Amino acid sequence: MHASDKAPPDPHRTFSIALVSVEPAVHAALLSIEPFRAANRLSQSPLFQIDFLSARDDERPPMDITLPATASLDDDKAYDLVLLHSSYEFGGDRKSALFRWLRRQAASRAQICALDAAPLLLAEAGLLKGYRATSHWSTIASFRELHPETDVVEQLFVVDRDRSTCAGQLASLDLSLFMLERFCGAALKTLVANEIVYPVARADHSLQREIVNSTTWQANPFLARAQRLMQETIEEPLSIEELAGRCGISARELQYLFRKYLKASPKSYYLTFRLQRAKELLLYSPMSVGETGLACGFSSPGTYFRAFRARYKTSPTSYRRAFRENGPRPDGRRLY
Repeated sequence: MHASDKAPPDPHRTFSIALVSVEPAVHAALLSIEPFRAANRLSQSPLFQIDFLSARDDERPPMDITLPATASLDDDKAYDLVLLHSSYEFGGDRKSALFRWLRRQAASRAQICALDAAPLLLAEAGLLKGYRATSHWSTIASFRELHPETDVVEQLFVVDRDRSTCAGQLASLDLSLFMLERFCGAALKTLVANEIVYPVARADHSLQREIVNSTTWQANPFLARAQRLMQETIEEPLSIEELAGRCGISARELQYLFRKYLKASPKSYYLTFRLQRAKELLLYSPMSVGETGLACGFSSPGTYFRAFRARYKTSPTSYRRAFRENGPRPDGRRLY
């Protein structure tokens, strides 16, 4: 059933939301609950009750902004909707407590939504096996390597049965509006979207980020298919002849299209995608440097190191070390 086909909410029913934060991006956490707060205002009834839970021992999010906890991971309360936020690494003793709490919510049939980097926590808890999912683009490569049992795609958000995953950041608002429609119907969702001046929410399959020359890629169906195939076959790269064949054209024609529209060869763009994936694995995965090269289709460490140095003027090892020595940014986001 599509979200807009659901009946209006029962005015006597209250939905419970748990906002669980693990080092969240604060703006994303607030964006994710604002549609539900607006629904309460516009309906003039407490349709949604919102609890804030912190998975940190000190119950204090980053950036020194206090969001007081109103419930605990040790509570027995079951929620209709769980919004799990995390924007950087989380470990320590509280992880096991968080996983136990998430499994209890899953057993009680809660709709669990993990945002930003939190889908990796949900997968680590064993709650995304056999599901389709997404996460913030910086963690996609690591997500795929660590959890092959999950079908990981890069888009704004994915709703698969009782699990939802989201890129986080501004996409948190798109997911929450979708969830509001699922719980309460299209009419209230439209009123809320107008109230918060966001009348056209983005679709779940919308792209998270722009790739280089993105409009040019999409201008030609053969180039669009070549792009998808390159990104899907990074671990075992295709020859240019195989790539062209899967696009339904000759290698010569594919090379012509790349020169005409992208001013470069298919081989150079393929290498760009592979090295981009290598950077993401170096920075956001626990894989060894050598393993990141193999995961990006390089047959030997020497080939990998030469290609990486030629493009980025540093070695993969030095690149990873410099990133880790810099530490997280004050807002929790670490990007290359």
